[in-house]
Formats: sequence, structure tokens, C-alpha cells
Amino acid sequence: MILQNDEYKIQDDGIWISKKAIEEFRTQFTTLAKEKGGQPELDISNTDMWYYLGKRDVLIDLLKHFEPLEP
Repeated sequence: MILQNDEYKIQDDGIWISKKAIEEFRTQFTTLAKEKGGQPELDISNTDMWYYLGKRDVLIDLLKHFEPLEP
């Protein structure tokens, strides 16, 4: 999962990443977490699953600053 040139821009002191790219990464991390373990409420020791869920949660929090998430 690498951002393509048209999905980001580094300018002055900031980094611009397209909302679409962030949403795609969120979806991909959700899928990877499901593949690694399934049900978080039942398995707190599955570090692979939690790794991807943590990344997903950061992106969800970032997207909340822009507008409500689409269902």
C-alpha cells in the first residue's frame, strides 16, 4: 500500500493526501484486520489484527475532521 503521485503532494510545511486515498487505506486496513483475526471483542491477544485496526482507527479519526463518514 503505497500512495501514488496523484494521491499526495508535499508543499512547504505540509502534506496533502486525497480523501479518496485515505478512505481506500481505511478499507484496506479493515479487510486486513478481518483476515488476521475476525472478532476483536473475543481475542485481545491477536496483535496482527490489532495492528491493522489501530491504523484503521487513526484514519477514521482523521476523516472525522473533514465531514461525517459515509455508511
